Amino acid sequence: SELKKKMLEEKAAADLANIEISQVHGPWRWPPQDSTAELRRERMAKMKRSIFATRLLGCKYWVVHPIMPYGVEEDSTENAQKTWELNIEFMSELLEYARSQNVTICLENMPMRRFSMATPTKVLEFIKVINDPYFKICLDTGHVAVFPDLSVSDSVRKLGTEIKVLHVHDNAGDRDAHMFPTKGIIDWKAFLDSLDEVGFDGVFSLETLPSAALDD
Repeated sequence: SELKKKMLEEKAAADLANIEISQVHGPWRWPPQDSTAELRRERMAKMKRSIFATRLLGCKYWVVHPIMPYGVEEDSTENAQKTWELNIEFMSELLEYARSQNVTICLENMPMRRFSMATPTKVLEFIKVINDPYFKICLDTGHVAVFPDLSVSDSVRKLGTEIKVLHVHDNAGDRDAHMFPTKGIIDWKAFLDSLDEVGFDGVFSLETLPSAALDD
């Protein structure tokens, strides 16, 4: 009841300011704490509560990271398939609740080069297996840029209309730095062109970490 009261107050304040809340990010813990069934149940409860809050805010899209039960360096090991299967089980339950709240889950690509579900291609494969209109994609530009063989514009073209939410930021290709666009290696002209090509009509949402002092 306290959560409901608080979220409705926030929604009223946003409405008064003529602000639309375009996305909500689900709970995230670092390092990952998904290794046991008990931890996953706890996280599921918090995620469902977050989805409930998202509906109260009048927001349609809710962003989530894959669960990481075997850490972030299990690619090319026997645990990669287990990671996939546990995510199918976890996200299917979460999807059932999100659908009841009329909230669309957007699975985000990740910046961990040795995590089996990190790339846009793997996220798209996962989306196709789930195959539900309430389960789509959040494309994070900076997370793509840490992979030397990937480009953000190519990723947009590959994911197409499955992209419903953006996290827009830049980096030097070495780590997830959340720099302002044009401060790193991403080709922003190509990125904007690719968004036009696939007909993206959502919010250009910056996920930047400002430095202490910005130049002009």
